[in-house]
Amino acid sequence: MATIKDVAQMAGVSVTTVSIIINGKTEERRISAATKEKVLSVMNELGYQPNLSARRLRYSETKKPAIAFYWPMDYRINILASFINCIQKELNAQHFDCELVIQTYENDHLEKKAAPIIKSGYNGIIIGATSHKDMEYLEALTPQIPIVLINRVSEKYSTVCVDSKKVGFMAARLFKEKGYREAAVIVSDHPYVAMGSRTQAFLSACSELGILVKPDHIIRGDGTITGGVEAAEAYCRMDKPPKAIFLESDSMALGALYTFHKNHVSVPGDVELLSIAMLGEEATRFSIPALSVIDLSNDSISRAAVHILIHSIEHSDFTPVHIPMEPELILRDSFRIGEGDRDSAFPIPAN
Repeated sequence: MATIKDVAQMAGVSVTTVSIIINGKTEERRISAATKEKVLSVMNELGYQPNLSARRLRYSETKKPAIAFYWPMDYRINILASFINCIQKELNAQHFDCELVIQTYENDHLEKKAAPIIKSGYNGIIIGATSHKDMEYLEALTPQIPIVLINRVSEKYSTVCVDSKKVGFMAARLFKEKGYREAAVIVSDHPYVAMGSRTQAFLSACSELGILVKPDHIIRGDGTITGGVEAAEAYCRMDKPPKAIFLESDSMALGALYTFHKNHVSVPGDVELLSIAMLGEEATRFSIPALSVIDLSNDSISRAAVHILIHSIEHSDFTPVHIPMEPELILRDSFRIGEGDRDSAFPIPAN
């Protein structure tokens, strides 16, 4: 593991200079921008992680708590901004003065960025989008700080979760209510935990409700806007495809809207779309047409996670807390029940 001495040696500066840069005192100590950029570049290259606990002990201005938010560096990074905004907004609303540290990690390799977890480098951590392998790694640890997992199940750590089965069944019941007997599905070709479980729940519910989803009508692609463009193009090439489409992510749904518009396919006249929403309200409310979604509410999830951490930090209480979150069906233009349902919340059906 790289040390501050390694950074100083590789950058050709003193340890004191590296420390000044780490602690944000470059202007006060007249460190040049070029030197700062060089040191930060070396830190990134070596994977050097400053000891935040030591920093808070040494410098009075950094004694405030530090909360880290862990999120993977893959196509789901487009969801990160929504969570950061929601978490920071809630911290401000609670008047909880702290450092919010964004820590990205590679999917399946959380252990590479786990030193602050093991060494209590933060006062609390929120972790999102962990893989099965990353969850196994976390379950084997015994951290001495509160950790909250987003949309994952654990008895060891606090969790804030939307029930994947409820999401899948909600979508399938809506298709059934509209009289659809078959459906198409656009999904990511990456087997991520929560996304895969929601899609599997939708497929299981369709089977129970008598809605046919043929294997050929399950279209896989990259879970991005571009992936949605390509998946919709594959749909357009099909012979008499189902009119109703369930989409695993709103990123892919936005791409699909582009393709349908380009190919003069009317939404919702020729095809109806219902998507999971993870990007935030503005991404889907102001698309053309506005997307009907099952909203997982990053805002509500963030509020709950922040509340758990603040309580744990202020009371030194690390007892796991488990908060279930309710998905919300928001009907707009891309999938309708009745003319009066545009941009309105739909009651959650009972299981």
